[in-house]
Amino acid sequence: MGLPSGESVLVFSSYIVWYLFLAGTAAGAFVVASACSAYDALRQTDDSEEVAVRVQAGFLAAPVIIAFAALFLFLDLGSPERAWLVVLSPFESIVSTGAWLVALFFALSAAVAVCGLVMRRIPPWFLWLAWTVGSALAFGVMTYTGLLLSDMVSIDFWRSWLLPVLFVASSFATGLALVLAFGVLASGGKRSTSCCLWKASGFVGIAEALVVILLFCNRYGYSDAARASCDMLFTGDLAGFFWTGVVGCGMLVPLVLHALHRSAHNEAFVFAASAGVLVGGFFVRFCIVGAALYSPLAIGGFA
Repeated sequence: MGLPSGESVLVFSSYIVWYLFLAGTAAGAFVVASACSAYDALRQTDDSEEVAVRVQAGFLAAPVIIAFAALFLFLDLGSPERAWLVVLSPFESIVSTGAWLVALFFALSAAVAVCGLVMRRIPPWFLWLAWTVGSALAFGVMTYTGLLLSDMVSIDFWRSWLLPVLFVASSFATGLALVLAFGVLASGGKRSTSCCLWKASGFVGIAEALVVILLFCNRYGYSDAARASCDMLFTGDLAGFFWTGVVGCGMLVPLVLHALHRSAHNEAFVFAASAGVLVGGFFVRFCIVGAALYSPLAIGGFA
């Protein structure tokens, strides 16, 4: 039996889920690294320097991850001809604008990573320019990943300003989690994670959880099609992915670990919480994309 309020539809290929997740994570990691480095440049204390050192992995990981995101976008487009049309028309669609944002962000983040690897001393003006422009591009990438879906007027579940907000919050969460996880791996457990970063990850996780709650409250009463999408996640075919991946791994596990260990001296707790946030960030995109249902009006219009 079909759903009375809509028709299940695969709007994008599975590649787009990886694209949304990787692009958001890369952008979030770059913004976190930039903000912490700028804070250290202004404060220049031992604590700020420790945080700045901890987040350098974000600069190195961002161009690599965004390159993989671009690859998945190319695979989703399906052919070199379609990809070329996107490149030649940067402002004709959200997809084209987003692709250009990704390309520009990759170029700048790659330049920052290369300079950090080969130059002993980088001019301060270049650092501030890179942090500012790169963060602006990164924020554009984070926002665009939500706008790409919310612009689909035929799918009520996606038509909310809260969806881009969720993707931005999730990007910050996964970017910070990536930085923390790399910090644990790089240190080999020889030094504890910065308490500032650990506490920040907890606050970001709470903010993301609140946005998720607001989004579902907003969508559940919006229309029958939007409610059917919510039900698909709560009790339907995607319930296992939602409750285990999004709620369990992405929210409850990290928050419980934060409550049990506020000082961040246990690297195993930090790594487990960060891994959970990354898993949850992927399943946020997976569930949001997979729960798409056309509204009855849209189905009628296609007939």
